[in-house]
Parts: sequence; structure tokens; C-alpha cells
Amino acid sequence: MKSFTEYLTESKKTYTFRVKVAGECTTEHETKLKGILERFSVSSFKKTGKTPIQSFPLDFPQLKNIDVSVFEVTLEYPTTQHELHEYISANLGKTRQHVVVRTPHEPIEEYQQPQEARRADALLTDPDYKEADNANFKDFYGEEYNKNFLATLNAEMKQRRTDRGEKIPTGDTSGDMQTASINSKSPIVQAQDPRK
Repeated sequence: MKSFTEYLTESKKTYTFRVKVAGECTTEHETKLKGILERFSVSSFKKTGKTPIQSFPLDFPQLKNIDVSVFEVTLEYPTTQHELHEYISANLGKTRQHVVVRTPHEPIEEYQQPQEARRADALLTDPDYKEADNANFKDFYGEEYNKNFLATLNAEMKQRRTDRGEKIPTGDTSGDMQTASINSKSPIVQAQDPRK
């Protein structure tokens, strides 16, 4: 039987955040940020990049002409984005507007990830449809498809008539749908004129 500490070490959970700091972020700031985060037991700390100076950085709409440093942080102690944001901005010496804390799976973060290379031309310019799944196009259009479709409709019509208890004519069924109502008289003609 396992001890409590073994269960505890097996159920170890980590919390990943993406910390973005706008403005100058020297190695001294990086060391200070890592030291600040030790309160939450830092499992990994890595600077993933630095954007060039942008007139309107994506995560900092209130700031202009500034660069952004991005850090991937994995913590062992549970915390929230809001708590981490307030704690970092209070202890790093940056204002609240210069720090953003996000989780990697937020829609805005996924949107910023590099996308796969797109096709250079449109799909419809390929006459052979090389990206198609080897479809048998005869199953979707043409004379054979139309004949099968009409046969299916005739079979359904016969089944419905059988279910209602009607007598089904025998013989050639190729024109059943077209000739089904030709020989019947109109109920309007058969009714007597109520004005008389």
C-alpha cells in the first residue's frame, strides 16, 4: 500500500502562465521576476522572446511605441492570473499597465501562435482535385445517379402507398411518378356546384 507522500508526489500538478512585460526588461529585471515568482515554487522559467518596438502592442493597447518581453512560467503552487498579475506588478517595479499574465490556452494566446503555411493558390485552380479523398464522382451526379435516385423515390412512394393500404399497380414502374395522377379526375370537377 502506498503512503500519503507517494500519493502526494504522484498527484503533483503544475500551473503554466505566460507573463508579458512591456518596456525595458533587462537581465536584472528577469532575475528579479524569477525571484519574485519563487513564492509560488517555480518549476520552469524561460524567456521565450521579445517583440520589436510596436506602435500599439497587442496586449497593451494603452501603451505606444514599446517592446514586450514574454516569459513562460510553470509554477507548482496554485494561483490565479489576477493574483499573479497584482503580485508581479507590485514587486517588479512596473505599473499594472506594463504587466499582463495569461494562460497558454486562452483564445487570444492561441490566436498569436504561428499558423501553418497556407496554399499559394486556390483549391479550385487544381483541375485534378489532388486534395480530395479519391471520391467516386459518379456517386454524386450523372445519368446513373439520376436513375438510382428516381428508383429510390419510386420505392419510397410504393412503400407509403402500401402502408396506407392502397393498391399498387403492377407492371412497368419506370413512369410511376409521372403517370400516377394522370388518369384520376379532379375532386373539384366531381363536386356539385354549391351555387345551384
